[in-house]
Amino acid sequence: MQQLRYFVAVAEARSISGAGTALDVTQSTVSQSVHALEKELGALLFHRTGRGMTLTSAGHGLLGPARRILRETRQAEAAVSAEPRRSAPRLDIAVLPPALNGPLAEVLAAFLRANPETVAHVRELGSEQEAAEVLASGTAEIVATRLPLDAGRAGDRLATLPLGAYDVYVVHPPGSGEEPAAAGREPPIGLAELHDVPLVLMPPRPVLSAGMAAMVEESAPHLVRRAVVGQQETRTAWMLEGIAATLLGSRRAAEAARSGARLAPLRGATDLTVGLAWDPRTTSPVARLFVASAYAATTRSPAAPGPPASAAPDDGPARPGGTPADPGI
Repeated sequence: MQQLRYFVAVAEARSISGAGTALDVTQSTVSQSVHALEKELGALLFHRTGRGMTLTSAGHGLLGPARRILRETRQAEAAVSAEPRRSAPRLDIAVLPPALNGPLAEVLAAFLRANPETVAHVRELGSEQEAAEVLASGTAEIVATRLPLDAGRAGDRLATLPLGAYDVYVVHPPGSGEEPAAAGREPPIGLAELHDVPLVLMPPRPVLSAGMAAMVEESAPHLVRRAVVGQQETRTAWMLEGIAATLLGSRRAAEAARSGARLAPLRGATDLTVGLAWDPRTTSPVARLFVASAYAATTRSPAAPGPPASAAPDDGPARPGGTPADPGI
C-alpha cells in the first residue's frame, strides 16, 4: 500500500521531490519505494527526464487501479476506525467550469448535508473530451460536464444523469440610483445584438457547447472586448465597478443582480445542459451513494426530466446522450 501511495504521489507531482514534499518524507524514501515497486512488478513505471518523471505505458496502466485501491482502502479504514474523521469517506469529482455554480452546487450541498462525514475533493475538468480519460485513470470517480457527453467509443460504458440547464445572462453594470434588478427582468438578447457594447470576457476555453461556440464565433465582429481576464471573480467584480458588461451563468448572475446589475438572458444558449457521468463498473460505495442522491433530487424537482423506461434498475446504465441512469443501488 505504501508503494502505491508513493507511486500515485510521484505521478501527480511529476517529480520525486514534489512527491516527497506532499507526503512529508525524504526524496530517497520515495525513490526507493518506486524502485522496489518497479522491481516487484517487473516493469518500468516512469521515464526519468531532466524535467521530472513522466509515466510509461505501464505506469499509465497502473495509475487507475492504484487510485481505486487507495480509495477503497480509505473506505475500508473508515468503516472500522474509532476516529471516523481521520479516515472520512472521500468523494472525488472532476467538474467542467460551467457546472461548478449551476445545479451541481445544489445537489452536492444536499448530499454533504445528509452525509456530513464525507469529504468532497473537487478538481477542474479541462474539457468535456477529458471526461472518459479522467474516469479511466481514477483521477475522479464522477465528472460533472456538459451533456450529451462526447466521449467517443469510451462513452459506451459510461452512465449519465442530467442535472439541469446552464443559463447564460448578459449582465450590465448597475446604473446610478437604480434599484437591484431581478434576474431575467430584461428581454432576451443575442450576442449579435450587442454590437458595440463593451464586454469583460474570459479567454477562449473548450467548455462551451458547439452551438454556443458557433454563436460566439459568429458574433465576434460585433463584440467589443474591453478586458479579457482569466478569473471569473475578477470578471464579475470589474463589471460591478462599471468597467463593462459581461456574460455570467445563472447563479453568478443572480448574485450580481443583488448588487444592482441588470440582467438579460442570452438567447440561443439554451442547449447548455450539465450533468454527471460515471463508470458503473468502478464507482465506490460513496460515489454510488452520491449518484443515488443526485438521481433522487432531479426526479423530485418539477423542472427535472423524468426517468425514461430504459432507466429502470434492471436495465443497467443509460447510453451516452444525456438520459437519466438509475444508479443501481
